[in-house]
Amino acid sequence: MSDNEGVQPEQKGVSRRTVTKAMAWAVPAIAIAAPIPAFAASGGPPQVAVGKACKLPGNSAQSCAAIFAGIPGLDPNKAFAIPLLVTNNTSKPIVLKPSITITSSGLPFDVKGVNPAYCTTIAPGASVKVIVYANSDNSANQSVTISLTVPWGHDCNDVDHPPIVISGIVISAFPPCSSRVPFPQGAPTCDPPFYQ
Repeated sequence: MSDNEGVQPEQKGVSRRTVTKAMAWAVPAIAIAAPIPAFAASGGPPQVAVGKACKLPGNSAQSCAAIFAGIPGLDPNKAFAIPLLVTNNTSKPIVLKPSITITSSGLPFDVKGVNPAYCTTIAPGASVKVIVYANSDNSANQSVTISLTVPWGHDCNDVDHPPIVISGIVISAFPPCSSRVPFPQGAPTCDPPFYQ
């Protein structure tokens, strides 16, 4: 009996079993990696809280005219202000990109601008008061349900992030924006109050 009996001959190349194992891991890795959105690396979208909206017409605008005058096309006789509190939960600076839009079940709204201006940087972890100014076809103080679309990114040319859509916001009334209303407490201000 020779020493070679019972010994399997050496195989050359790669076995079908090895190829099958490699494919089982390689295919899902590609499938899982492909749909991951580009914004995942920088964290989720910023948090947007909607405050108490108000209307500009009437005596309330007398002490705040300089702020309203800085927004081209805003008609203070038929204009409204909707305050937002934007919190940057990402790991990079962000901006709100033009233009925020409002759809409504009642009054039509045409957004004319925001304060601070579009593309103002919001640092990571910071919260910024943003007031959306919009014209309507009248100055009625009525109940409406609105939806806001808020485009954002890490700069104004960023196209990697879907906009934030907030729907079902019920505004039961639009009290006058007043320089005599504290925000949120303390000295009077021209900002609409965020807290009811």
